[in-house]
Amino acid sequence: MINRDYLLRMIEQFTRAVARIIFLREANRHQDALIFIDDLFRQSLGLGSSQINSASEDMLLALVTSLGTLNVEKCLWIALLLKAEGDTYEDLEKENESYPRYLKSLFLFLEVMLREEDSNTIKESPYFVETEEILTRLDAYELPVKTKRQVMQYYEKTGRYARAEDLLFELVETEPANAELFAQGQAFYARLQQKSDADLVAGNFSRAEVEEGQEQLAQLEE
Repeated sequence: MINRDYLLRMIEQFTRAVARIIFLREANRHQDALIFIDDLFRQSLGLGSSQINSASEDMLLALVTSLGTLNVEKCLWIALLLKAEGDTYEDLEKENESYPRYLKSLFLFLEVMLREEDSNTIKESPYFVETEEILTRLDAYELPVKTKRQVMQYYEKTGRYARAEDLLFELVETEPANAELFAQGQAFYARLQQKSDADLVAGNFSRAEVEEGQEQLAQLEE
């Protein structure tokens, strides 16, 4: 659950920081923007940008987890700074630098979002827009399997069932022998069976498509 006091502090802190980053980017002072972001990383985490970006996603998650509890504030802060850094490299048309930053940022945002029970809470979060922006930026790329699994869950949680199904079958195509994935897929359709027709239509789906998808998944598993 996202603590609202954390969010208010984060919004206030990041609003000041992002205003400075945007100013530097608009003034074509991109190197200054990157130095500023590096300083923010060091001040808040004791690690520089290069160390953050050389760490795997699991290592970053471990960095913001203590005794099994996720530090939501730190997780969101790293995600926000990585996105700002990715945006800056995007300005410079350095996709090789922007892409991995967007990917790590998305991973951390989704780690927070997927812990929410209520889809409305996710959509009302100020970080929902940030997450959606990253997904748009990454739309042209083939995402790693691990990320696709996260995004599939995210789409289901936010009521976009057709998109979730598309990712499910992409994953099945990638891992046709993964029994766990097929079980997750059947569980996905079982949850959809519990939805009202109105909910399914809102998710660009239908009762008939749920049944069709179940049958298709079962056939692929045979």
